[in-house]
Amino acid sequence: MLNNLFGGSGAEVYITVSPSCGLELMEVDKSGNIKSYAHTALTYNEAQREIADYNEFKTALETLFQMRNINPAKAHIHLSIPTVWFGLKEGIPLLVDDTAIDNIVLGELEQTYIFKRKDPMPVWFEATASTNTDSRSVFYSAVQKESIEQIKEIITALGATLVSVECSLFADLKALAYTNIAAEQMQEGHSWSLMIINNSGFQLLGMLGKKILEYYEEPLPIKSYEGEEIYSAIENAAQIALMSTPSSSLMIISETDLVSAEIMASRLQFSGETLFIEDNQFRKEPLTEMSLNILQEDQIKVSLHSIGCIAPDGLIPICVNFIAEGGKSKAVVEEVVIPIDLGGGKVFELTPTKALIIIGVIGAIFGGTVFGAFKYTENQCTKAQNQITELDNQITQLDSEIKAFESKNGDSGFDALAEIERVLQNNTTKIKVFAALGESIPKDLYLTYFMTGNDGMINIKGCADTVEDVYVFFKNLKESLLESKLRISKLDLKSGTLDTIISSTASTVDNAPYIFEITNMDDNQLKSFMDKLSGKASDNKNNKDNKDNNNSQPAQTNNNNEVTEPTN
Repeated sequence: MLNNLFGGSGAEVYITVSPSCGLELMEVDKSGNIKSYAHTALTYNEAQREIADYNEFKTALETLFQMRNINPAKAHIHLSIPTVWFGLKEGIPLLVDDTAIDNIVLGELEQTYIFKRKDPMPVWFEATASTNTDSRSVFYSAVQKESIEQIKEIITALGATLVSVECSLFADLKALAYTNIAAEQMQEGHSWSLMIINNSGFQLLGMLGKKILEYYEEPLPIKSYEGEEIYSAIENAAQIALMSTPSSSLMIISETDLVSAEIMASRLQFSGETLFIEDNQFRKEPLTEMSLNILQEDQIKVSLHSIGCIAPDGLIPICVNFIAEGGKSKAVVEEVVIPIDLGGGKVFELTPTKALIIIGVIGAIFGGTVFGAFKYTENQCTKAQNQITELDNQITQLDSEIKAFESKNGDSGFDALAEIERVLQNNTTKIKVFAALGESIPKDLYLTYFMTGNDGMINIKGCADTVEDVYVFFKNLKESLLESKLRISKLDLKSGTLDTIISSTASTVDNAPYIFEITNMDDNQLKSFMDKLSGKASDNKNNKDNKDNNNSQPAQTNNNNEVTEPTN
């Protein structure tokens, strides 16, 4: 009431737009507690992925402020809208800077049907790094620039300020962390999948803890189906995508009233744990605990999207704000004021700006020490450079002596550089495989067998502590050997009782519970190779018995570069 009468410092208001819930409003106090909630209908154009009528949006927004008796003047509005576009761009050279990536992302967006007519307002962020250091990958998202400008004009006309704009995808991820619904899935190193169903189809995200590894979107005209047809269409489209993503659990969120997440979870064939969240008319309980200020009938209407909108930054690694400066995603942090009691009724307010000034003064005081350390380091670098120059002179002198010797005694006929080049050319494939293998092995994964032949065939066997280790090893290996056509031909538990696997504490090759096989051979080639390997194993056993009887016999090798000892 005081804010309405005297203006105050403005309320923190969170607005969400969604096709199923319309327009939702939440007011949050300085402590982050929800003070009030209201919602009203709003038409959303799902084909163009934007608000259908901005005059209707203005009327609906004014209605929500009146319903909750909130003065819009000086209000700080945080807006979250449905995800318009999300994609992945791979293979960007490491030398490309952020400005060039902005242009690359714009080029990708301009090829989509949504942004051919309207300018995009993009953001992007780095994808999870792999052991392949030759390139980088980025995820990117965008909204229509014209749409955000119209919304900003409406909010400004009400006397409020638009602070941030994010999309439902990241709001949902923040909500899962904020409510602890996905607390187990979002643990560090946990591999899981997230499926979000809406009226336009579904999105499938491959997750590692709180990080996005993969993204797949399947457009489906769900509104054109009826009853059982909807579930069959989603099941057929999603089953193939789920099979290609090794995950220990699957979480399904339904944001449409046409699909029950619970029924969808019971229909999908998934080997791991399956969880579901009803973010629609099928919801029976509130998604999180709320204040008594919100009526019980309203609590059950609060969407996961709205909960994620009010969740604080930092719950997930990425914070997206489309109206922040620059295209690279970053968190928007309000200025923090820390009151410090100086005694005698005096209070010093410490802000980040004042803190920087204090740090500058401290830095000036210790500047002499830093300068002295710099001069010492410079002297050491000069000495090291002199030593390098001396070694270069010695190398030059030795080269001169070698040439003089060759001119005096004649050419021996052996060209070392030509011989090295010939060996490298004959073994290029094997060298690449060995290099990729060395770069790709995770900490708790062991190789028990490895073969690469002159014909380009590769066969790798091993064991690991977790399925995630196998997934990271396979993905990194494929990125390093793009044309090898590798595949996971086997992924299973070791034979033995479950109690033996559970009681294992130390991470060793004997205790690792999961065994796997990766190859680029087809089933017939693999069978033929295994038959040949079985015969070779018998020969090796006979050779070993003979070696035990006669220690003077040397070890045997072959041209296939086989390794049968456990390697970490």
